[in-house]
Amino acid sequence: MRPVAKGAFLVLLAMLMPWCARANDTSAALETGGLRFKQDPDIVMRSEDLFISEKQIRIVYRFLNTSAADKTIMIAFPMPDIAGKESDENIGLPTDNPENIFDFHVRVDGKAAAPHLEQAALANDVDQTALLRKLGIPLMPIRGPAGELLDKLPKSNWPELVKLGVGAIETYGSGGPMQDHLVPTWTLRSAYTWTQTFPAGREITFEQTYRPSVGGSVQTIIGADNWRSSPEAPAFLASYCIDDDLIRSLERARATRRAPYPPFSERSIAYVLSTGANWATPIGDFHLTVDKGEPGNFVSFCADGVKKTGPTRFEVRHANFTPSRDLKIVIFVPNPN
Repeated sequence: MRPVAKGAFLVLLAMLMPWCARANDTSAALETGGLRFKQDPDIVMRSEDLFISEKQIRIVYRFLNTSAADKTIMIAFPMPDIAGKESDENIGLPTDNPENIFDFHVRVDGKAAAPHLEQAALANDVDQTALLRKLGIPLMPIRGPAGELLDKLPKSNWPELVKLGVGAIETYGSGGPMQDHLVPTWTLRSAYTWTQTFPAGREITFEQTYRPSVGGSVQTIIGADNWRSSPEAPAFLASYCIDDDLIRSLERARATRRAPYPPFSERSIAYVLSTGANWATPIGDFHLTVDKGEPGNFVSFCADGVKKTGPTRFEVRHANFTPSRDLKIVIFVPNPN
């Protein structure tokens, strides 16, 4: 089912730029999800309350240890891998903090937990964290000083770093003659972890909050000239379950547009929901809320039983729920006239 509403929404200054090729104006959304647990047949997820918006993802879990003994298990929040490659320069990172990119927080029974951040720099499937620390190179391969510091290393070290997969030599000019540069190619893998005790026969509540990775484009392909013949179109429509009513609304907006840039931009959020299927029993009570931000935005995502419960909110409820696929949300934001 696809929920829709209409109106106006202010957008970033980038929207005022001339309409360019879609690929040049697109940022990707990194897939995030909820907490990961070591599966235990005695620990039941009684409920999951999931809230998703552009500004925040919030998940409240209720677990019950059905056994007669306390259980202590490992809990983790794995963050998406970030690779030192050109394509990952154009991803939606919500903050610039390399040690808490997603502004992650978790509370257990109302008290803040203190998870440990584990990070590793992988190159050619080998952990090169110690090497980078020895060289004084930050582990975050993009949008920070890592590239500049790597490039300043003695050139006598470059061949070995290239062989290890830590860097690659690229030739380009920065306002001057063409020169060789050493650029990062490792992948940063990060996760917050801690151990948690589940008391016997008692319910325990987790509340996890973080800021999502939001992808986007200054234009949507829907309504553009000959957009239906685009090879991107079928997969795009299917990914978000975009129906004919929404398509017609976007096409009408395009037809009546007077400004030189397109009528709608896109925001996308990807959430890994399918890990909830790994529990020994289904999720007892599943509740999803998607907030599209402003009444004038359109939103579309694949889900059964979607109900509009407010000017910007859409909700889904299921009992004994076993998720079968991950969640992808697209929000269409009107560009200013």
